Amino acid sequence: MKKISYLELTAIFLAIIITFNSGINTYILKQAAVVNSWIAITIAYTIGIIPILLTIYLSNYQEDLNLFEKNKHLFGDIFGTVINIFISLILFVIATTILYNITSFITTQFLYRTPMIITSILLIILCIYCSTKEINVIAHVSIILMSINIFVFLISNLSLISDIKLDNLLPILKTNHHSLLISSLKVAIINTLPTIIILIIPKNKITNPQKFTKWLLIAYLIGTLISIITIITTISVLGIHLTNAFEYSEYMVLKKVKLFGFLERVENIISMQWITEAYIYLTLIIYTIAKNIPPKNDKVFKYLNIIIGSLIILTNKIAFNNITVFNSYINSKFISIISLLIIIYLIMISKIIFNKHKICKVSKKQANNLQHIS
Repeated sequence: MKKISYLELTAIFLAIIITFNSGINTYILKQAAVVNSWIAITIAYTIGIIPILLTIYLSNYQEDLNLFEKNKHLFGDIFGTVINIFISLILFVIATTILYNITSFITTQFLYRTPMIITSILLIILCIYCSTKEINVIAHVSIILMSINIFVFLISNLSLISDIKLDNLLPILKTNHHSLLISSLKVAIINTLPTIIILIIPKNKITNPQKFTKWLLIAYLIGTLISIITIITTISVLGIHLTNAFEYSEYMVLKKVKLFGFLERVENIISMQWITEAYIYLTLIIYTIAKNIPPKNDKVFKYLNIIIGSLIILTNKIAFNNITVFNSYINSKFISIISLLIIIYLIMISKIIFNKHKICKVSKKQANNLQHIS
């Protein structure tokens, strides 16, 4: 594996924590938090700092090992393999969810006469092609796409300032506190627990690894601001009633964008940022799952990526008949499945702490023996 820069790692990490801004986050928030969605997402990303710090802690353990190798080192081949399969299955579910979410958006807004399966196949082919390369290729693609996305995001939101009506964000704390907290927890779980996938890149494979923690936190701050601005802009421009009326209300807001004061009807170009974010995330997941099955050579690795991508398409086709089924799944099963990653964090960190305590205890005992002999 070739080394990647800390900025490239930041771009990948940023894609992970903002991919669900389109469709899923908005749907969850407007179902419960309603007009106070901007408060709920602020709380969500405040809570989400906990899994981020846990991910950073795990990255510091055996810096030359990736996520799956860390588990085998901690728990042995058998139990480590079981944990790795468990992680891969959760990542597979995330990939299936991302695929339907983004292909549904593309089909309903751009290609309404095109079957979703065609869109899914085309997107997955691109993901498979990139995932068969080394992680540094995925990183190079990520830094380019995310740089463009941030630029487009800033320009488009600045052009909407004149359309913002802050009265649409009032009254503050109208929503039931319980509903506000629950929706915040859901968003935090979806957006931050899967960041454990970033550990597929060993820390020592990053240039300037001492900047790892700093830039991961910077990426998280940027992602937080992007998510909060997206929700505030959507509600303050459309109002809560129109926000609830549209399936992809964050896309409808873009119809008001005028780039440089005269370029209109650019919403389709601007919304490409969501498609590219999903593309990066899907590519990383396919690559990660394939890495859990140590290939004998590059040719076998490519076939693994093709099989995984095909299974994602097939599962997506079988699981979701329509958007109603998908939305019901998001509110119940998807949240529960992603929540299982908490178990992974806990057992890995507990084992690391136990091992460190055991080593300290042995070292102390050896020191006492040497002192006694002296």
